[in-house]
Amino acid sequence: MSKPGYADQGFWFRVIFMLLYWVVLNIAITIFGVLLVLVSLLKLGSKHEPVTISSWLKSMAAFIGQIFSFLSFRSEEKPFPFQPWPQVDVDEEA
Repeated sequence: MSKPGYADQGFWFRVIFMLLYWVVLNIAITIFGVLLVLVSLLKLGSKHEPVTISSWLKSMAAFIGQIFSFLSFRSEEKPFPFQPWPQVDVDEEA
């Protein structure tokens, strides 16, 4: 007879990591919102594209996506710091 899911030690480690990443997700969404407002204001007041901040915004969006994948059981891989920070390509010559 196999043990139920709640008796598995791996299940409890996953729950702990999910709770920690839920807190990290809330912080990341706040930072994402601040960057979004900052990029919008810079685009409004300038002709130049804020490439560096835009790449941070894309990178943060990829990180948030990784957290959602982990929390929704789509992926077993834990996001940053257990994986490298998501890299985005800078294709900003539009």
